[in-house]
Amino acid sequence: TLLVLLIMVGSVSAAGVASNYTTDNPLRMHYGETKTVELNLQNMVGEEDVTVEVVLKQGSEIVSLAQTRYTAAAGTSDTMIPLTINVPDNYEKQTQAIEVEIKTVTSDQGGTVSLGRGWTVNFDVVLSQAEEEQTSSSNVMIWLIIGLIVLVLVIILVLKRRK
Repeated sequence: TLLVLLIMVGSVSAAGVASNYTTDNPLRMHYGETKTVELNLQNMVGEEDVTVEVVLKQGSEIVSLAQTRYTAAAGTSDTMIPLTINVPDNYEKQTQAIEVEIKTVTSDQGGTVSLGRGWTVNFDVVLSQAEEEQTSSSNVMIWLIIGLIVLVLVIILVLKRRK
């Protein structure tokens, strides 16, 4: 049993995935907008590179992946997994749940591929209308206020000169 324990300790890997967005900290976007969100694949502990397979479990209507397989070298924390989020102008939902499953991939000597550890990243995309530029009526109101201020200043100057 001691030998098995030593073998297990020698194969410890502490890879992980970090995201700026969570279910408590959703991504906020507007209809018609496109953003790229990066998941950070880290492999800081251990001496072996980690290869992962990325699968979109939920949200594939608006999320796409450039590729599905990424490798993080041992001792690194800078491998990025980009998710491109493209929300159509006519998208019908106000909130879209995103679920990304990331599993390690190992290659056996026999040539078969098996999956190992895994992580799931969940976050929501909260959608709203883009803030529209000021309308012409609000511009007219601003010019009226500026005109009134100028008129009041002119009247004050005329009254001071008469005295």
